[in-house]
Amino acid sequence: MEKNKRSFFIATAVFLAVSFVMSLFWQQSLGLLGLTVLALGAFTASFFYPRAAFAVIIVMRTAADFLTSQDLLVIGELGINFTSLMGIIVIIFAVYVFVKHRGWGVKMPLLVSWLAFLVLAAVLAFNSISPSASLVECLRWTSFFALYVLGFFLFRGSRDISRLMKILIASSIIPTAVAIWQAINKLGVFDGERWRINGTFVHPNMLAFYLVFVITLVCFIFLSMKKEVVGRYFYLLLVIPFLAVLILTYTRGAWLCLFLIFFLIGLIRFRQFLLAGLGVILVCYVLIIPFQERINSLTSFSATDSTVWRMDLWRDAYSYAQSRPLFGYGPGTAPIVISNNRSAILGSSEPHNDYIKILLETGYVGLAAYLILLANLLWRLWRGYKNEKWPSRKLLFLFILIFFTSLYIFSAGDNILKDSSLQWSFWVLNGAMMFACLQSRKDKTDFVVA
Repeated sequence: MEKNKRSFFIATAVFLAVSFVMSLFWQQSLGLLGLTVLALGAFTASFFYPRAAFAVIIVMRTAADFLTSQDLLVIGELGINFTSLMGIIVIIFAVYVFVKHRGWGVKMPLLVSWLAFLVLAAVLAFNSISPSASLVECLRWTSFFALYVLGFFLFRGSRDISRLMKILIASSIIPTAVAIWQAINKLGVFDGERWRINGTFVHPNMLAFYLVFVITLVCFIFLSMKKEVVGRYFYLLLVIPFLAVLILTYTRGAWLCLFLIFFLIGLIRFRQFLLAGLGVILVCYVLIIPFQERINSLTSFSATDSTVWRMDLWRDAYSYAQSRPLFGYGPGTAPIVISNNRSAILGSSEPHNDYIKILLETGYVGLAAYLILLANLLWRLWRGYKNEKWPSRKLLFLFILIFFTSLYIFSAGDNILKDSSLQWSFWVLNGAMMFACLQSRKDKTDFVVA
């Protein structure tokens, strides 16, 4: 114990010295310097207080998602921004935790599927049309896997899963508060017709799908707690600001995703929940005119609607993929390929379809590896739901299974794989649940969210 304390104080001293030297040569804003120092401090603490450090890191990541365009360091064509730094931190963090727990001797679900996809992506980066873009994308994808590893080894058992969910919900408070402030002051992203709030995220769509995940967790906690527990109504109240912000993102795909989640949960388990959800949607449709207009536009299929624009984009992107059908153009290059072949007048160069994105970047071989990974996770979530003996954990498997199904259906219509904050939260929870699934028969108690 004394040795650990001594090591911690030595590491802290080194961290402070490095921070001081770094501040002497810093060219960016003081705010960004402060965030960077805090991130490096959390990284230092991760070797001694891993769960506390993880909580700081996940909160920082969602609060600083918008910093993807501001480089901290440029090496040749490669720019390292704050979110890239956070990705590097969690990868090193995960390697340390994996080695500490002797992960090579643990039968870890999804490990082979993840490694197959990541190794293939790394190999394809060498033949990429943009090696720097491919390196950044491989780093992003590896950070998703790192969060899965952290979830598996750090949050073990029922009580830890409960803590993890609270951390993930707490990490949404800053983005939600910023989004509400934007709504009050009519700020955010103007799409030519309306202001769409994006909180601390790069784009409203990313915030919207992230909030769908958070709302799913909050609803699970509310429904899993006993009716006599007063604290459960706190979680019910939390849904109000989350739902309000989700509506003000004007992201129809996320609205439909949440509707599908509510519908399936209500159909399978909670009939009253289904009726309440449908009632809320109906009230929003009647009373909120912009919400009504966005829903109605789904059936108009006018030339100016984003649905038609997406279909044209998918058709074009699929045709570009046929030039390199087996191995694609390289991870992270889809926007480059699209912008090189489509006029900027036609809109965003992002694919707005994760499966076409993977096809463009890694070919049919990479798409197959990605689909195998998703199918493996789907199968394990289903098996966890069917085999789990404890009611609350069985319910959690049901909620995440339904969320997974809904999310990856709507991945065919948006850039959800690009939403790193959502992917981090989703994969760390899945890591914890996969460990819980392995330990189910050994656990003597269910978990209780208080």
